[in-house]
Amino acid sequence: MSYPVILLLAFAGLLLQCTLFSHAAIAGVKPDFVLILVLFTAILEGPKKGILYGYTLGLLEDIITGRFIGLNALSKALTGFIVGWFTGRTYSENLLVPIISVFVGTIFNGLFFFILGKGAGMSWPVSLWLWKVVPMAIYNTCIVPFIYSYFFYKAADKNKGGLWGYKNLG
Repeated sequence: MSYPVILLLAFAGLLLQCTLFSHAAIAGVKPDFVLILVLFTAILEGPKKGILYGYTLGLLEDIITGRFIGLNALSKALTGFIVGWFTGRTYSENLLVPIISVFVGTIFNGLFFFILGKGAGMSWPVSLWLWKVVPMAIYNTCIVPFIYSYFFYKAADKNKGGLWGYKNLG
């Protein structure tokens, strides 16, 4: 998938997060569409693209939201790398791979964000991490079955290069 398309999807995800899904918050959290996009890219393209897209899209999120410049960039880059590295040898056609990866990736991202924030001097209690990250991980995981098939099978439908450059997934 080209960089302009990824940036457009990330911007649309941020727009949805800040508008429509702010009214659909569950337990005070809303889904992180940018993180989900980074994780899907890491699953399908590996750790190098995961870290690249994680940093780029995290920085875009930091710039647009205007808080904690750099924290999302670093935490999403680390998360994209780790998820891409662990899922590199998995069978990504199996829906359990992205479901588990998004759940664990959201937990890792929240943990990295929390540690980086504490290192930067934020006075966040540990309970904040528990009460925000775990519900967000569940929320993100519930969204995966509805959107992963679009990303994966869109790439498979274009088996002459696909969205992510695969020649043939079947």
